[in-house]
Amino acid sequence: MLRFTTQEVHGVLVVAFEATEEGPLDWQTTQRDWLYKLIESHPDSRFVIDLSEVNYLASSEIGFLVTLKRRIDRRQGRVVMCGASPYIMDLFRTMNLLKIFDMAESLPAAVACLGPA
Repeated sequence: MLRFTTQEVHGVLVVAFEATEEGPLDWQTTQRDWLYKLIESHPDSRFVIDLSEVNYLASSEIGFLVTLKRRIDRRQGRVVMCGASPYIMDLFRTMNLLKIFDMAESLPAAVACLGPA
């Protein structure tokens, strides 16, 4: 399961994920719903997804990331992922996800890719 924290950097909402042990499904659903609402209501439509603390992604977690991307696209926003390990990059490459996700090496590089508001 993925746990996340959020912060703002120059108006950009940064969602930093980290892997955790499996937790109660109700908590996971509540947290995901909260994040969906935050993305839909955030005043700035620029987002960064930070994967620097993630070593492995299950298929459901990849689906969750794709859903986040779709929700951001629906509000005509932009998202850049950063900090992906070589394993995650290989996984994204194999699944052709690099065609839909913009990637950066670090958080500052991801924020710079998004440009000004």
